[in-house]
Amino acid sequence: MKSACGKDTAPRPPGPVPVVPGAGEVAKSWQRCSRSYQLDPAQGWTADVLSGAEFRHASGPSGAFLKTAMPEMGRLFTLVQGLGLMVLLADPDAMILARCIDEAHRPVCRRLQLREGALWNERVAGTNGIGTAVQDGCPLFLGEGEHWRFCFSLLASYAVPIFDGRGRVAGAINLAAFNGDTTRPVASLVLDTLMQAGRRIEEQLFRARHEGQQVLTLGVAAGCSAPLVALNADGEVTGATYAARALTGWTDDMIRTHPNLLTRLEAGDEISFQRAEEHVIRAALSLAQGNASVTARNLGIGRATLYRKMKAMGIR
Repeated sequence: MKSACGKDTAPRPPGPVPVVPGAGEVAKSWQRCSRSYQLDPAQGWTADVLSGAEFRHASGPSGAFLKTAMPEMGRLFTLVQGLGLMVLLADPDAMILARCIDEAHRPVCRRLQLREGALWNERVAGTNGIGTAVQDGCPLFLGEGEHWRFCFSLLASYAVPIFDGRGRVAGAINLAAFNGDTTRPVASLVLDTLMQAGRRIEEQLFRARHEGQQVLTLGVAAGCSAPLVALNADGEVTGATYAARALTGWTDDMIRTHPNLLTRLEAGDEISFQRAEEHVIRAALSLAQGNASVTARNLGIGRATLYRKMKAMGIR
């Protein structure tokens, strides 16, 4: 099996304590469960659930995230309902914030405490979609027997971390069903659909944080985060998504200095920076409706510099 990051994961061997060789998100999670958390996979487990007052207090910081994600959750549920999947949304601590379920899901939800306020942190629950996605910041699919605890052996789980406007994990969105490997033949399609939903939520959070500023993309999204940057009126970078930070190497401290995007891209040695620069110029020209003077001003460079770059890139 391969995780959503493209790494190999090993099948679960028989025995009371799984030992998973090799790399991969699932394998790393199992190693944490065994070595760091010392969890017994044969031991049954039910999630702790916060009281109403505790849940309202704990979910307060995720209010904007929840409001933004709810429409996307509803849309996802209509797409996957025929596959027997429910939709769950969790915060950075793997606490379930909301769910979309049908009547067939209610017995499983009651038994496993898949409800608002339930805590699914990997440290206590073992390898699971929500807990492992927020722990590693990586999308993953867990099929039959790939959760750490034996009591979840038939639980299928698709999970994608969602990043906030500062590139930090805001939580995770999860598709789950107690139907084993029924959805495995379409796992890649389901996970890709989930990642697209996560990126849409991320983009809305990012645009809300940088309302009134220009938002440009540095290229095509290849994972669960899109490479977006926000520019002020002087063409300086004021924000970047998780993927954009990974691409450029920017940190919070660097972004506070309002770096010039094109200068930073020119300094890079990777070919991806050259592609990103062309994409930024094309996007800026489009936003300025082809006006070179406005484009140059928005990007914080001289018009002659812009013309030189356009000529080198074959942009007319």
